Amino acid sequence: MARTPFPGTISLVQAQQTVRRHFGPRVNVFIEGKFSFAISTEVAFKHGLHPGLKLDEATIDALLREDGETKALQTALTFLGHRARSEAEIRTRLLKDEWSEPVIVRVLEKLRDVHLVDDGNFAQSWVENRSRFRPRGGRLLQQELRQKGVGREDIEAALPDDTEEADNALLALQKTARKWQLPDEREAQRKAIEFLGRRGFGYGSAKAAWTRFREEDD
Repeated sequence: MARTPFPGTISLVQAQQTVRRHFGPRVNVFIEGKFSFAISTEVAFKHGLHPGLKLDEATIDALLREDGETKALQTALTFLGHRARSEAEIRTRLLKDEWSEPVIVRVLEKLRDVHLVDDGNFAQSWVENRSRFRPRGGRLLQQELRQKGVGREDIEAALPDDTEEADNALLALQKTARKWQLPDEREAQRKAIEFLGRRGFGYGSAKAAWTRFREEDD
């Protein structure tokens, strides 16, 4: 059963020996010789918690709310440590830990303030990364970004233009088509167009890419 924090005069502020990655450094706060609550070192330092300081219930509630935001922010930062994320992805991650909507809103505001979350930049980076390592057509890129929760305007601004789409289609074909052993030209073209269609390229872009590919191959 979780202990309920209680007010009184602080008798000891003790650093926790184990630092959990998602929470960061924390301290245990003892009131009149008994453990009352734990809080992040950052929040404890910010509010000057020290032996002899009196805390009432309202102050403790405010400290714990701020501590909750600090823990939620740390979770979001750890989540961002693996790769860039959209706002929707971060929101989903925080909802998984059952953080309240006000906490999630404030965490996202803090991340925006330091430019750690920006759906426009996220969409642009996603498209550039796909184009470089695994070229895909605008249709499939749009679908992927929608699944990440990115809004329509940010998606449209990030999608390749016609020239980039054509170049991406050719690059996708170059990475794969030379492995095929198809002596029949019509069969090879059919397979190329079907392959590019699965990668999200339209028929026109796919056919043009095949023509360029064959010209380069000759």
